[in-house]
Amino acid sequence: MSNFRKLLGGTAVALTLIASAGQASAALIQQWDYVVTAGWGAFAPAAPNQGAAPNDSTNNGVVASGADFGSGPTVLSWGQGVNGGPSSSLVVEGLVTSPPNPTLVTNGGPVNGAILTHNNNVITGTSNDLSSATLQTSLTLTALPGGVPVVGPIPLMFGVNFFESPNNGGTCVGGSTSVCDDVFVLTNPEDLSFDLVIEDFIYTISLFVEGLATLGDDACAAAGVDSGCEGFLTQENLSNSVQTTFQITATPVAEPGTLALLGLGLLGLGIARRRKAAA
Repeated sequence: MSNFRKLLGGTAVALTLIASAGQASAALIQQWDYVVTAGWGAFAPAAPNQGAAPNDSTNNGVVASGADFGSGPTVLSWGQGVNGGPSSSLVVEGLVTSPPNPTLVTNGGPVNGAILTHNNNVITGTSNDLSSATLQTSLTLTALPGGVPVVGPIPLMFGVNFFESPNNGGTCVGGSTSVCDDVFVLTNPEDLSFDLVIEDFIYTISLFVEGLATLGDDACAAAGVDSGCEGFLTQENLSNSVQTTFQITATPVAEPGTLALLGLGLLGLGIARRRKAAA
């Protein structure tokens, strides 16, 4: 496989809160139903490699396909598989709902969100490849009981720097379990937690990515970011799936009227971002 780098660039997270004045309650919302949609947003291919095979006339070698649930296509594929093998691809599970999945409980455990799969297939060194993309998801929450649509949709956009390994023994990044693992680095980990102010409570929505950890300096450097980056590795010639989850915790607002008014004044829609301190 060729030695090249792919960049999955993220944009700033935009949040939208829809709260009906007649429906909101000062009581703690105990349970929620939810709808998660996910897809690939803006994406672009890498510059043509020298001697590259003819490209797709529209996407220059990157093909978007799969169902669109309002967040974009669910599949991005690129490259020519060696010996007639399959292309490499990124696939996201585009729709997750409750039911059939469990109801989300305030101050309870996490529930499953989208699943991201990297089909890490061997492609020819002259193939064009993915250069940038944005994974965009949308979360809608419905308060229970009563089915009040308190929050949603909340669009969330995540960026990942991606390094395609050269697959030569001795050149693998630390922690590789194949020859050689590819590197995913999340570029906006601070967006994995944010707050919603609803009447007398602050509801914190926390997102989690399976296997997300601080990577070694060589992996961060390979992906073109500073040391201390957060991400995960995917094994060569395998389908690597990553589960995302999310949960809600709630804390009382010390001065409900003042804080709610401040939140609405600053953000217009009552959402205050909580940013994680840099490690």
